[in-house]
Amino acid sequence: MEREELLRKGLKELGFTPSASILSQFDKYLYELKKWNRAYNLTALKSDEDIIIKHFLDSLLYLKVIPEGQWSICDIGSGAGFPGIPMAIVRPEFNIVLIEPSRKKSAFLRHIKRTLPLLNAEVMESRIEDVKGRLFDVAVTRALFSVMDLIKKAGHILRKNGFFVLNKGPKFEDEISHLPGDVKFEVISVTLPCTPLQRNLIKVKIL
Repeated sequence: MEREELLRKGLKELGFTPSASILSQFDKYLYELKKWNRAYNLTALKSDEDIIIKHFLDSLLYLKVIPEGQWSICDIGSGAGFPGIPMAIVRPEFNIVLIEPSRKKSAFLRHIKRTLPLLNAEVMESRIEDVKGRLFDVAVTRALFSVMDLIKKAGHILRKNGFFVLNKGPKFEDEISHLPGDVKFEVISVTLPCTPLQRNLIKVKIL
């Protein structure tokens, strides 16, 4: 399937209108990611199809848990911009801070912010533990944190009534079975568009 057709199909499956501007931004993102990847090794995925499905569309699954509105969101360990940049493209009303400790990856994120351009995104070159004086409504991550590790490292950046969203594979049940009583969670199972793959989005609130 041609890459634009694949992206259109995936966006429609997720309930988004594949406008010309959204398709153009994703196309530029794909081009720049592949170009920078040759020098900076930003992703192990090489084919257009894999990047579109397993990075772009997978990132948009988080929006199944985050309703529309004026949310302040941080993407912890953003890497090459997932899930934060795809979310920023389709939800311009969100304010998204991409938190990434690697200098090379942060340089790429700043380049993408300028190139697309994304007025609703900000890049912060920092470890999440070192972020002070900023509070967010929602924190998302694709980094390999356990739920408890994420709470310990990043609990200080959530506003009251804020929540985390993590994307987990099939072994998530063992992890959430050990959570303490003051941690409330909800699991939303969704199918990754254009695949039979199941993803488990876990929404976590600390009481």
